[in-house]
Amino acid sequence: MTKLNRGIDSAPGAPYRPRKLPQQKRSQILFKRILMAAKELFEREGYAYVSTNQIADHANVSIGSIYQYFSNCESIALALYEEASTQASLEMRRKAFEILSLPLRESIPRLIGTLADIFEADQFVLLQLIDEVPELRIPAQAVSFDNLIHSSVHTYLRQHYPDVDESQIARKVYVLEKSVNGTIRRYLEERPDHISREAIIEETSLMLQRYLETLGD
Repeated sequence: MTKLNRGIDSAPGAPYRPRKLPQQKRSQILFKRILMAAKELFEREGYAYVSTNQIADHANVSIGSIYQYFSNCESIALALYEEASTQASLEMRRKAFEILSLPLRESIPRLIGTLADIFEADQFVLLQLIDEVPELRIPAQAVSFDNLIHSSVHTYLRQHYPDVDESQIARKVYVLEKSVNGTIRRYLEERPDHISREAIIEETSLMLQRYLETLGD
C-alpha cells in the first residue's frame, strides 16, 4: 500500500490544534463522529494511509465539516490522543484518591491494575498513535498520559511519605512514572507467553514497593 500524498495535511508548520471546539450538542455529536471515524481508519489502515477525504466518507460528513474543526489529519490525531489521555488520567486520579488511605502493599497492585486496564481499553490511541505521527511527539507532550497523571502520583507519594524531602519525592515520581508505565506498555505490546497479566502486575508491584522502601534514606 502506498503512503498518501497528504497535501494540506503535511504542510510545514500546519497547526495541530483543532480550529475550534464544538459548543452545541449537535456540533459535539458531529465532532465525536469525526474522531471515531478517524480512529477506526487509523487503526485499521495505519495513520500514514488515511486522508481527510477518507475520514469524511467514513463519518458520512462533508469535507467542509472536517475542516470546520480540523486543519489536517495531524490535528485529528492529536485531538484523539488528548481526549484519550484526559479520560485515562481522570480514571487514574479517581483510583489514586479512592485508595489513598490503604497500605502500600494493597494500594500499589490496584493502581498498577488500573493502569493496565486503562492502556488495554484504548491501546491503539494511547500506545501506538503518536508513534505513527512523529510530527505530534512534541505537541502531544503537554497532554500526554504521563504528564497528566504526574500530580496524582505526586499526591499519592506525599500522602504516604509526608516527612520526606520534596526533592526525593520528585525523583521517585519521575522514576516510577517511566519504569512502571514503560513496563506495562511493553508487556501489552509484546504479550509474552511465559508471563500472565496477573504476574506482570504482581512483579511490577513488588519492584515498586522495594524501590519505595529507599525513600528517606
